[in-house]
Amino acid sequence: MKKKWFFYNSFYTVRRFLFVCLFFVSFLHLCKGESLFNYLEYKWSSVFTLPAWVSEKEKAVSASTGLKLSFRDVELRGYVTLPKTEFSDISSAEGISGKIELLNDFRYGAGLSLFKKTFPVTLKAGHNIYSKSVSKIRNPSPSTAANPLTKTFAFSTGNGASLPVLSSSVQPLSFSVNFSIPENLLAVPVSGDFFITEDHDSAASIAGKFEFSRFVYVQQSFCAGRFFIENQSSALKKNYADFSGDFFYSFLSETAFQSPVLKLHLYCGFQESPYESDSVWLKMEGRSVFKIFLVDFSYFFIPTSRYSPKAAPLIGASSSVCRIVEQASVNPQLVFLFDDKNSSLLRAGVCALENWKVTSTNVPVQLNTLKIRGALAFESRFFNLRFDFTDADRLLSGEPPVKSSRPDNYQCYSLSSLFSGENCKSSFSFFFYRYPPFYDSDVLKETFSSDVNLAFSKLNLSFKGGGEAVFKDREIYSASVNMGLNYAVKTSFFRSSLMVSFEMPVL
Repeated sequence: MKKKWFFYNSFYTVRRFLFVCLFFVSFLHLCKGESLFNYLEYKWSSVFTLPAWVSEKEKAVSASTGLKLSFRDVELRGYVTLPKTEFSDISSAEGISGKIELLNDFRYGAGLSLFKKTFPVTLKAGHNIYSKSVSKIRNPSPSTAANPLTKTFAFSTGNGASLPVLSSSVQPLSFSVNFSIPENLLAVPVSGDFFITEDHDSAASIAGKFEFSRFVYVQQSFCAGRFFIENQSSALKKNYADFSGDFFYSFLSETAFQSPVLKLHLYCGFQESPYESDSVWLKMEGRSVFKIFLVDFSYFFIPTSRYSPKAAPLIGASSSVCRIVEQASVNPQLVFLFDDKNSSLLRAGVCALENWKVTSTNVPVQLNTLKIRGALAFESRFFNLRFDFTDADRLLSGEPPVKSSRPDNYQCYSLSSLFSGENCKSSFSFFFYRYPPFYDSDVLKETFSSDVNLAFSKLNLSFKGGGEAVFKDREIYSASVNMGLNYAVKTSFFRSSLMVSFEMPVL
């Protein structure tokens, strides 16, 4: 017990020491004038919910506000949030101190960059957000989004440490270090990073790039971490797959090959399991290009799922259960270029995504579903127009054991446009969703929604508005409208963004 107490006490002592060092070094840089002031940024965003008088709901408001100070080598941020609170609760709060108590989700962070020209190092402390390789380790589940007109095909590794933003949720306090070794010091450029949180989660990664020619190269990255995993699913208890929370190790290898005609990304993940057998997951993403034709493809597979409890094929480092045991997708696209001064082009694409997923029911069953999405888009320098069609979560095989576990099959039709002028930018979108009945006792559900956005560059003002209506068996079930204004200011040393939005449920 004394050893455990000593470990925790030592960790907090080291963490406080790192925070103090970072802020102290930042302060010295500012005082000595070694870091020139860039700008100060203030942001404020609020949403007012104003139900119609026929509704029993009360009026409420939510808001977030904060400051960012940017210097040449130092960046400081701080944000706070007022959760959705009814007007009556605000008025009943006594005095200023009572209203301050309504605030929560305090988020702050500081970043410091050193030795930019020789040995770049970046230190960050606060409620940091981690992405890239860390996100894949925490939740290995592949994305089920199907974008038929995907443009980018990026390979992003490392911990992706970033300071909190206005809209981010509260994350554990953490400290991260990122560094890169220039080519003049090593034959191969290398970058690495490390982070540790107040919850004792930690991870480190290292990456290198091997160039064979100007357009052909291979990137390799390794990431390893130690995370606390606990059972957050009641379905595991019902399936006798419960376990005690503890720290488990994770590992991820990422490889990218790029050439003018083929891009290939390979992922191999290892996750120490709370069960008898550890878990392994594999993923491949690729893109092949030939003149006006390109095709994207991907495949995800958990080869160790047969050794794990059926209700838990894989548990990620965030304690999330990855229920997709296999997934494959293919996305062919055609791009037609026009010979005009507006750089116009026409894109057409279809994406088919098939997956095999285990239900979170008392008796786990594997369901095979299909999602198909097609799109046609015209793009130019000043005007864009796009049409999409989606048929999602169509059941191919398997029988849902209960009504709540059935795939929510729907069809969606959408139309969107964008116009960019010298002083104004406008966009419009319209969506229609249709949820056909799965059982004879189900009702037909349809949803209509639209959004309009206008931005005036000279006035630094933008407007957004929209509405939604839900019909069940052709009769209106609910409706709402929303609108908002955003005012942005940007000068040499000051930036500000003020946004006010209104949500008005009609039914």
